[in-house]
Amino acid sequence: MRTIAVLPWLIALALAQSPNIYTVQAKDTLFSIAKRFNTTVEVLLKLNNLVAPTLSVGQVLRLPTPAITYVVQPKDTLFSIAKKNNSTVEAIQQENNLQNSNLSVGQVLRIPQGDLNPGSSSSALPQPASPPSPQPASTSLPPPTPTLTPI
Repeated sequence: MRTIAVLPWLIALALAQSPNIYTVQAKDTLFSIAKRFNTTVEVLLKLNNLVAPTLSVGQVLRLPTPAITYVVQPKDTLFSIAKKNNSTVEAIQQENNLQNSNLSVGQVLRIPQGDLNPGSSSSALPQPASPPSPQPASTSLPPPTPTLTPI
């Protein structure tokens, strides 16, 4: 029984120590939390699947994974940068408020790391292809051999 009683405590401890989790305190607002963690209210709403900006004390919020910076090199594209940095074109555009895919050499971009989609999970990872089903053996007959007939 003691092991079971400790489990909720361990879960709470793990959540409290996670850098991507925040527990709402008295007087917190989405704006104050966004400001504290250098993000936006919109990102917090999306990341936590919130419809309204109303919070409750003790509510646990997911925080965005910190971004890294990247300096655009010649021939870079948003796609190549996203691929190199395990991100997506859309996430980079959103993080940097880019309206299009035009980049300038030397431009500094923030590259979000990790998942900003609250609906995805490890189950959303690509699954291995199922083995091909065996094809039935051919039942066709060989072509008929020509026969000679008198004229």
